[in-house]
Amino acid sequence: MMKRSNTVARVMLALTAFFFTSSLFAQFTLTGQYRTRTELRAGQGTLPQAGYEPTLFTNSRLRLNVGLTADRFKFFASIQDIRTWGQDASTISNLDGSRLFMHEAWGEVQINDSTFLKKVDFLGFKVGRQEIMYDDSKLLGNLDWLQQGRSHDAIVLKFAEKAWRADAGFAFNQSREYKNTGTVYTGVPAAQLGPDGLPIQAAAGTNGIGVMYKAMQYLYVSKEFGFTKITGLYFNENFQKRNGANTAYIPGTNNRTTVGLSVYGTLFRKHKIDGQAFYQGNEDKNGKTMDGYMFSLSTQFAVGRKLMTGPGADFLSGNNTMDSTSKVNRSFDPLYGTPHKFWGFMDYFYVADPYGLQAANGSANRLSPGLIDLYWKSKYRLRDNLILTLDIHEFFAGNQVANIATAADKSDKMNTRLGTEIDFVLNYNLTKAVGFEFGYSAMFGTETLSALKLPVNTATKGKYLTGQWAYVMINIRPDFTNMLNTGMKDMKKSIDELNKKVAALEAPSQF
Repeated sequence: MMKRSNTVARVMLALTAFFFTSSLFAQFTLTGQYRTRTELRAGQGTLPQAGYEPTLFTNSRLRLNVGLTADRFKFFASIQDIRTWGQDASTISNLDGSRLFMHEAWGEVQINDSTFLKKVDFLGFKVGRQEIMYDDSKLLGNLDWLQQGRSHDAIVLKFAEKAWRADAGFAFNQSREYKNTGTVYTGVPAAQLGPDGLPIQAAAGTNGIGVMYKAMQYLYVSKEFGFTKITGLYFNENFQKRNGANTAYIPGTNNRTTVGLSVYGTLFRKHKIDGQAFYQGNEDKNGKTMDGYMFSLSTQFAVGRKLMTGPGADFLSGNNTMDSTSKVNRSFDPLYGTPHKFWGFMDYFYVADPYGLQAANGSANRLSPGLIDLYWKSKYRLRDNLILTLDIHEFFAGNQVANIATAADKSDKMNTRLGTEIDFVLNYNLTKAVGFEFGYSAMFGTETLSALKLPVNTATKGKYLTGQWAYVMINIRPDFTNMLNTGMKDMKKSIDELNKKVAALEAPSQF
């Protein structure tokens, strides 16, 4: 009997440990991602020059995400390593720039109590390095297509009550800790050393803006009405001022403000209609008066259970490049969104490669004429795990474009048509954790597009008017927590079976 009692004690102890561990892992998440993308570039981002050679490379992103949910708080950290295959020797030199960095590291605290705010679903704040993403990510998104992604150092006050949601965010940036020297901010991250020992300047800001904001404040409000959601956004950025010669940063800021509304509706549960209108005013980063706006309207129809298809149109205002004397900047900047998702997968507009025309007065500023994008997007589900996407874009400049070949003639303008882009993507999910993606895109450009994209098309440096791009991507997304929980369920099953055997052994003998 002593032996049987010891067996029962061990089983009970194992069950207690199991339930304790299960409770712990219910509050703990551990996920990862390893994503590689092999690209063939023959005109991605800008039209290829005469005599060019296509580029082929592979880059990768490794991410480890750790989360913990407890009473009234959440904790999350996302560590990632970004690299291009071959940029490191087999023995890494200490001259290599650091590519292991923190993508996200934040804590969220719930502060509403059960008495004063008992009817409020959530009131709290989220502080730290975090992704700021709303709606369709057109103006604020995590830019997940880019291996580095996008995140901000900020504090966000959060409110939720039934169909209402409101977030208010704040940020204040500095290059490093200072002592008694004021708060002037260069807006450019510190340089790092490359493999050759020379400094590499990290990209700053977005859309070629060249600097990061010194401070930022925003308010986002949304309200759901059945299958319709209406949202409003106020987003204000403060850029450090520069002196008249733009050779040094000085105290004070230039403030750019963006406001607007978005509507996301669904009719008959299968017909989507989205509309957006935004205005951008106050000042640009250089202190020039801002007067820009953006309108967007799109629709998607469900044809059966497999096909979603429909047209759309985006208009982003721009400058009249025939006029080099204007003191107003009318070029709308789509902030910190995901341009790759909207204005062509080849990233010709509002991404890293500059889009605009050298000012007629010879200044270094490039004047963006804005963009009109007329498109038709389709997504067909061949099988549950096999999806085909086909997008067709027709691009036009949003304003007049000066002919740089006859710069002396201020009345000579170019056709506003920029070209046609076709994007084809095939997604295949082998399992929930393993996916493959193949994409091919082609841009059939015009002389106007050639003139608006760097390097400038001149008589001695022509460009091809057709660009191509293809890629293959492997995406592995393990959920380690789920694996542990599955293992524990199997352990519980084994323990239950053992417990039944012990119970059978301790049952009174019938003899």
